[in-house]
Amino acid sequence: MGEAVTQVRKVADHLQTLAVQADVLSLKYESESSRCRELAWLLRKVKALSIKAKPYI
Repeated sequence: MGEAVTQVRKVADHLQTLAVQADVLSLKYESESSRCRELAWLLRKVKALSIKAKPYI
């Protein structure tokens, strides 16, 4: 059980790192073409997932 909790915390921590990177990239690509705006939308979804994962850190 302790091993599973440790792994979940590591995943949640990694997701937080990805969320920061996604936030920066989404700001960069928001004003670009429609394809880039779609990428920005996906990156915002990553950020939203990281917020949901925060309680597990």
